[in-house]
Amino acid sequence: MANLIETTSLSKRYGKKFAIKDVCMHVEKGNIYGLIGRNGAGKTTIMKCINRQIIPTGGDIMLGGVKLNRQKNIKVGALVESPSLYEDTSAMQNLLYKCTALGIKDKKMHANNLLELLELSKVKDKKVKQFSLGMKQRLGLAMAMVGYPEVLMLDEPINGMDPQGIAAIREMLVHINRKLGTTIVISSHILDELAKFASVYGIIKEGRLISEFTRETLESESFSSITIVSPHIDDVITALTEKMPVNKDMLIKPNTLLIKNGAQASKDISRFLFDRGIYLEEFRVDHLSLEEYFMRLTGGDEIA
Repeated sequence: MANLIETTSLSKRYGKKFAIKDVCMHVEKGNIYGLIGRNGAGKTTIMKCINRQIIPTGGDIMLGGVKLNRQKNIKVGALVESPSLYEDTSAMQNLLYKCTALGIKDKKMHANNLLELLELSKVKDKKVKQFSLGMKQRLGLAMAMVGYPEVLMLDEPINGMDPQGIAAIREMLVHINRKLGTTIVISSHILDELAKFASVYGIIKEGRLISEFTRETLESESFSSITIVSPHIDDVITALTEKMPVNKDMLIKPNTLLIKNGAQASKDISRFLFDRGIYLEEFRVDHLSLEEYFMRLTGGDEIA
């Protein structure tokens, strides 16, 4: 599928310091793209460039194959940093203001549809200053969705929320992506949560995009270890020495063998032991988490 968003050597400099440099990013239409990096790595800067909030120092941004400054057909909605809301007015009034600004026809119907989509219909007449953090984030998301943009840019939309609120936002984003076909670019430092619904990931380190990979690539390359539990663990060790370096020092407890960095051969190993007729109580393959994979690629940098 063709890229809906593509950047080439995208750079932004403040004085002598580059916030981002030579970023080449590729987002296919319909994907949920997770942008990962430490605080200050450049995630927000990339989003602001694509959303026309700041002007890049160099490089190009293409939307649907057309340069950003010439693109008039593809709409981009954004929730970057804190949502801009009028606290002393209602959720409905906030949306009507945005609809008016964007020239939306039948503003009230459009606003009601968005309130229903984001599950805010019951509080549409409530003042925003009375909203919880989660409700404000949902309203911010509704504001970004005015006009049903093809692209949605979300910078840390679940930051500071409780687990229930995080799950609710996740489900809404997946629903928006599937129902409307909206392409979503989202940054978050909660990588275990991002791993649940993003289909592609980009890793930013010190202003540079150092890797892009799919969920399938993550699953295939992030094998970590095999755990084998058997009452006949000595037979397991003896058999496996024919295929790989295995010894009793790899026992983490009686009858439990841990083979590190051998999980890519898991199918061969399980079939080999089955053919030998050795009874196994458990044969488990463990994968690296997205955060562990991130730390491996960035040389141990934490995602804080």
